[in-house]
Amino acid sequence: IAALSLVVRHGASSVPKGKSGLAALTARMLTEGTTTRPAAALAEAAESLGSTLEHDAGRDYSMIGIATLTADIEQGLSLLAEVALKPAFAAKELERVRGEWLDGLSAERQAPDRLASLAGLRLLMGEPNGAPVSGSVPDVKKIRVADLSAFHRARYVPSASALVVVGDVSLSDVRKAATRAFAGWKGAPVPAQPSAQQAAAPNPTTVVLVNRPGAVQSALFVAQAFPKRSEAGHEARQLLSSLLGGLFTSRINQNLREKHAYTYGARSDAVATREWGALVVTTRVEAGVTAPALSELIGELARARDPSRGAPITADEVARARADLSSSLGARLVEVDRIAADVGSAFAQGLSPSYNSELPKSLRAISTADVVRESARLDERRLVVVIVGDESSIRAPLEAAGFSVTNASADLIR
Repeated sequence: IAALSLVVRHGASSVPKGKSGLAALTARMLTEGTTTRPAAALAEAAESLGSTLEHDAGRDYSMIGIATLTADIEQGLSLLAEVALKPAFAAKELERVRGEWLDGLSAERQAPDRLASLAGLRLLMGEPNGAPVSGSVPDVKKIRVADLSAFHRARYVPSASALVVVGDVSLSDVRKAATRAFAGWKGAPVPAQPSAQQAAAPNPTTVVLVNRPGAVQSALFVAQAFPKRSEAGHEARQLLSSLLGGLFTSRINQNLREKHAYTYGARSDAVATREWGALVVTTRVEAGVTAPALSELIGELARARDPSRGAPITADEVARARADLSSSLGARLVEVDRIAADVGSAFAQGLSPSYNSELPKSLRAISTADVVRESARLDERRLVVVIVGDESSIRAPLEAAGFSVTNASADLIR
C-alpha cells in the first residue's frame, strides 16, 4: 500500500475573521467533484483503485489524499492532481455538504467537552485565531462558492505545497509520475501573514461558566498561552506537559484520579501551531467536586512551577515522559498513512521531513534542568478557565473557594 497526500501550508490560520470553517470546507469540497467528473463519478474513480479520497484541515495545513496499491501510484497521483487543480465547487454539492456539516457542528455542541474547548480557545486567542477549525455555525452558513474558489486560488499554490508519498516506491518513479500529473500547476507566492495576537490573559484567573442545567458532571478546560512551534524549547515543553498530565502516572492525573477520585482521567497537551501555542488541561468531574478539583488542578501547576512548594520536577518524571514520547513513535511506523501524516505535519510546521526519526536523539539531549526552565512559564494566577456544568450546583462552591465566576456569552460557543 502507498499513501499519497497533497499538503498545503494553509489552514484555519489563513482564514479571515467571519469565515471560520472555510479551510476545512474547501478541503472537503475538493473531493466532491471536479470540472471533468461530478461527485459520483469521482467517487467511482477512487473506488476503482480500491480506495476513497480523504480530506483534512488543521490550524496550519489543508490536505487531500488517497491510498493505493503500489502498482497504481501513477493513477492515484493523476486523480489527486485532478482533485487539487480542477475543483468544480458546484453550488448544489455545497448546499448538500453544508447541510451535513451544520448537522455535525450542532451535534458536537451538545458535548460538554467540546463546548468547553470552543469557549476556551476563543477566550485565549480571540477571533479569528481562536475560532474552531470546522467553523462556527453562523460563519459556515454564510460561506459561498466564491469563498471556496478564492481560498483555493490563493492558497493551493505550488510554493506552499508538498506531495507526500509513502510506500515501497522509488523517488525517481514518483517524481516522473508527479511531474506528469501536476504539469502546468502555477500560482502566485502567498504573501506573509501578520502574526497571531493572543488575547490578554485574565488577571486574576477567572472561571467562565457555560450553564448546563441538571448536568451531573462538569467539563473543565484550563489553559494558558505557551510559545509557538518554532520557538526553542518545544520538546522540553512536550516533556513538561507529559509529566503534568500526559501520562497515567502524571501529576494531575494521579492527584485528581488516584488520590481524590474526582475523575476517571485528566489530560494536558502542549499545543503548538506556527503562530501560537497553549498549554491545555482538560478533565470531567462529578458536579459536587468541581471546586476542589479545579483547586487541585491549579495547585499542581503551581507546584510544578515553584519547587519551594515541595514538589520539584524530578529526573525520574522527565525520564518517564521521555520514554513515552520516544516509544510511542514506533506505533506510528505501522501504517503508511500515519507516516504520511507525520511528514505532512512536519512540512506544514516548517520542520525537516526527518524530524520524527531524529526526535528520540533530541529528547535524550533534554535535561531535567531544561524542563524545569520551561516550567517557569506556568502561571496559575492568569489562566483561562471554562467550566461546562450545572450553575445552580457549582457556582456557589467555586465562589466560596475564592474563584471569580462569570457566565459565558453566546458568542463563545456558537
